[in-house]
Amino acid sequence: MPGTRDPAAGWLRALRRGGAGLALALVLTPAPTFAEAGASALRAASAKKGAKRPERQVQGARPTVQKQQAEAARAARSRRLQMQIPERLRVALQHQIDQRIAENVAASAALRDEAIELLRALVDGAPRGSADLPEALMRLGELEWERAREVFLAEFREWERSPAEDREAPPTPDYSTARGRFQRVLKEHKSYRDYDLALYVDGVLAQEEGQAEQALRRFNLILSWFPKSRFVPDAHMVRAEYEFTKPAPDYARALAEYEKVLSFQGTELRDLALFKSAWTLWRLGRQDEAAKRFLTVFKDTAEADRRSSARRAEIDELQREALRNLVTVFAEDERNTAEDMHRFLVDAGGERFAGRIVLALAETFYDQAHYERGIEAYRLLLKLEPTHPRAYRHALRIAQGHSTIESWEALEQDYRQAIATYAPPSPVNPAGAATKEKQPSPQGAAPQASAWHAAQSAATRQRAVAAIEKQLRQDAIGLHAKAQADESRSEFEGAKRLYAVYLDRFGEDAAAYEMHFNAGEIDFYHLEDARGAAKNYLAAVRLKPQGALSRDALFNALTALEVARADEFDAAQAAGRPPEETPTDKQLTEAMELYVATYPEDAAVPDLLFRQGKLYYDYGVFDPAVRQWGLLLEKYPRSAEAKGAGELILDSFNRSKDYENIEVWARRLKTAPAFSASAEQKKLDELIVGAVFKQGEQLAAAGAHGRSAQAYLRAAREFPGESRAAQAAVNAEVEAKRAGDLATLAAAATLLAEKFGDRKEVPEGLWIAATTYQEIGSFAEAAGYHEQIAARFRRSKYHKDAAFNAVLLRAAVGDEPGAIRAGEAFQRAYPRDALTPEVTFLMGKAYERAEKWREADQLYARYARNAPNPNRRIEAWVRLALVRRDDPAGRTRALDQAIKLHKSYQQKLDDDGRYFSAQARYLSGTRWLEEFEAVTIEGDVRQLQQRLRKKSQLLKKAADEFLAASKMGVAEWTTASLYQIGHTYESFAKALLEAAPPPELSESDAEAYRQSIDEFVIPIEERSIEAYESGWLKAVELGIFNEWTAKMRGALGRLSSELYPPLEEVGFQVRSASTSPLPPLIVGLRREADGRSSPYLMPSSGRGDEAERDTPQDGVQREENQRTDTGGGDPQRERSRGEGAQQEGTRRVAAGGEVRR
Repeated sequence: MPGTRDPAAGWLRALRRGGAGLALALVLTPAPTFAEAGASALRAASAKKGAKRPERQVQGARPTVQKQQAEAARAARSRRLQMQIPERLRVALQHQIDQRIAENVAASAALRDEAIELLRALVDGAPRGSADLPEALMRLGELEWERAREVFLAEFREWERSPAEDREAPPTPDYSTARGRFQRVLKEHKSYRDYDLALYVDGVLAQEEGQAEQALRRFNLILSWFPKSRFVPDAHMVRAEYEFTKPAPDYARALAEYEKVLSFQGTELRDLALFKSAWTLWRLGRQDEAAKRFLTVFKDTAEADRRSSARRAEIDELQREALRNLVTVFAEDERNTAEDMHRFLVDAGGERFAGRIVLALAETFYDQAHYERGIEAYRLLLKLEPTHPRAYRHALRIAQGHSTIESWEALEQDYRQAIATYAPPSPVNPAGAATKEKQPSPQGAAPQASAWHAAQSAATRQRAVAAIEKQLRQDAIGLHAKAQADESRSEFEGAKRLYAVYLDRFGEDAAAYEMHFNAGEIDFYHLEDARGAAKNYLAAVRLKPQGALSRDALFNALTALEVARADEFDAAQAAGRPPEETPTDKQLTEAMELYVATYPEDAAVPDLLFRQGKLYYDYGVFDPAVRQWGLLLEKYPRSAEAKGAGELILDSFNRSKDYENIEVWARRLKTAPAFSASAEQKKLDELIVGAVFKQGEQLAAAGAHGRSAQAYLRAAREFPGESRAAQAAVNAEVEAKRAGDLATLAAAATLLAEKFGDRKEVPEGLWIAATTYQEIGSFAEAAGYHEQIAARFRRSKYHKDAAFNAVLLRAAVGDEPGAIRAGEAFQRAYPRDALTPEVTFLMGKAYERAEKWREADQLYARYARNAPNPNRRIEAWVRLALVRRDDPAGRTRALDQAIKLHKSYQQKLDDDGRYFSAQARYLSGTRWLEEFEAVTIEGDVRQLQQRLRKKSQLLKKAADEFLAASKMGVAEWTTASLYQIGHTYESFAKALLEAAPPPELSESDAEAYRQSIDEFVIPIEERSIEAYESGWLKAVELGIFNEWTAKMRGALGRLSSELYPPLEEVGFQVRSASTSPLPPLIVGLRREADGRSSPYLMPSSGRGDEAERDTPQDGVQREENQRTDTGGGDPQRERSRGEGAQQEGTRRVAAGGEVRR
């Protein structure tokens, strides 16, 4: 109780009571000195047992075997009374019932006395030879025997009620009057028809008077005179009992008489004779025979007719006696075990009674105080009948045995096994409820009910759980009380384990509150387990915060934890270890929280919380300090200690470099009354931003770039007025880029552009966003950021590069209007810059794609004349030729300029230069083809030879251009040129063959004309086939397969089907000759020496390692992989090439060095 607590039990109570002097000492005293003083006081308090709160004395008795037997007897008596009359009715009507019974007995006695008087008168008045006299004497003797017996019973009750020291010899029955009537019949009426009955009755009365010799004589006469009497079995039974019970028993003669009784079929004495014969065999030392006969008695009585209540009572009693004696036979030999009994039963055919017999054996062992043997028998019984409805009782009897012999570890295991087998699956244990942590089921599975549990009814299961809970609780409390009386540590440990078993399963029951408290008491006062004590005390308080034991539980929990914590501080200091938080700190915080929640109006609580936090703070253990101060701020925000607690919380996190919690607590303090002033609010804002910067640095260093970006962005959004807010947004972009978080990066860039005006950080952030999107191929988004820089930040170091990249990227994504606008802006800003021609060229391409031919013509012409780069100039001339759709002369001049430049710089050209040079040659060839096709064969026959000569000359010129293009090693134009050569010859031959003879020729001349044409066409067709074949073979050699190779193969199928059958006919569309090998895994980007990406080549089958060699043909293949336009002189195809999936722009960007970074 509070009044009995020792002031020196701990510094907590001193602080609660201390005044200003103690507070000053706390502030001014160095932390180690104060801690040493506190720890010393705590140790001194714990050492003074008499100064502690007196331990609660537990009251309870263990459920030992003897106690359970007494309770069972009381319960049996109670059940008998309940079966007769309901308890409440019996109590209410007891007096009336007793009075009625007394009246009935008195009435019966009066009637009997009246009958006796009448019969006496009849006997006295009857003549000696009367035939009715024997019968009257027999009836009179019976009534006088009844009255004499009642007198005897009354005298015996009086004798029992007298004090033991005053008692004389016990009374004996006096049946002399009744026996006189029977003896008169025997002497005077020897011809009485029921003479044997008179002998029998007199013999029985002699036995009751203890006159065994007289009784034996009467029954011997029955055997001699009435060998067929119904009383012959009784006579043999009496003779057997005489031999069995006389001072020097003759068991052999008794057994012989019992056997004679057994020879009479149908006698009710059979079961008793069988039982007594078994007993006799036992006395004769014939144990095996005796056991088998006892078992026979047990079996026979189990199957006997029980229709008569009197007979049923006799059979039940005999069966109990047989069972008891059968068990006694086995129990008297200490070498016999329960397993021996079971084997005997199996051998003797009594296995179906094994359960009852082994149960009786177990109870007999307990009655004889052979508890180990009894436990063994009960365990065998559980093995024999594992699903019997009363199996849980046998398990509890095992526990009673171990409790009786004080085997505490075995007792704990008994209860754990009983709970696991006979209790339902345990409900979820409440937090902190168990003193021994429960282990999770494998795979997280829920506990399964046992086979016994599944086989029982709900009522049986409930009874089992109630019985286990009650006995376990009694055993735990009883052992606790015994331990207090004996002052035995082992008994305290046993009680603690039983409490743990109880709480593991019954942690939600009403008694769990007291069980937790008792377990805490053992830990606190006897086992020196401070944490265990605190855990159980706190669990008790959680179950019943306002309970009668809760205040003492909280007090002891705090005291125990203070002692434990002081010892930990001292141990760490002695070992030279830095102080750090331990589980004790968390428990102490929880105890304090419960104290505050339970007794919130205690005025000393704020000061107590502040000073406990200060103790931890001085030791450098900041987490528990913050918990104490945080509780103070939460529960007592307007207290005098609140402001100091808040400042120390922030300083604690600063010392531990926990910037995330600085931010969290600074935000919380912004709503605290103690920090409501504007100056305090501003200071907190600055602290939050600074904490976020530190968080970002820590997270970035730890590789958590995504979280770092979010922290920076949070600060920029919430505090845009802070001086470092814009830089926070830039940092958010940097960390988001590292994390690959485009959403956060875009959000930070948008915030910069919208909220921070012309701050110097804005263009830097926009540049980061632009280059990030640029690197991942999102050119449209990147162009948008570049355009913002170009439009708003003329003085930025990123301005020119951003303006240029905007043009390039807009062109790359096919945004012609955007590219033109960006290009015009660049030209206005940098009219004479070295990049301006490049911008002009990009604008020309944009105009071309927009089909603004005139504007494109002007820009291409300007660029082609002035650009310093021959590669781009060649491209410009070729594009200029393409846009001059309606100007053949201008187109020819442009192509001639391109071809001329190629001749001048052919050794210095790069892939682009060679590509467009080849295209120029190809387009030049198509120019000659146009002239070739313009010359017709039909016409004046006299000029036919001249027309044919001209077509041949034009054909040769076209072929020369195509051959020149094919030799430049550009895959696309090589195959296109070779195809065009073959196609030209084929078309020429076809035109010749289809030309009609001149109409003025005669039929014979026309036929001669056709023959001449055929002879002329044959070499032309052969030239066509040779061209197609050489082109096809060259394409196969180089591994080039495009639309031109397909056309060449198709032409060969038409012109030389024997050598080149059509592909469809050989199943080309169904299957190929072999499976192409899979490409190797790409482990990273491949770069050329100049930084450009290296093209990836699909290896062809059959080439082996040669596919890896860097040959000119590989260069052709690379060009083929890089190109998709199939110009053929068609401007529309050239436009589609520029419009297809941003390819041209992608090539430019991927080539490196062109996008400004």
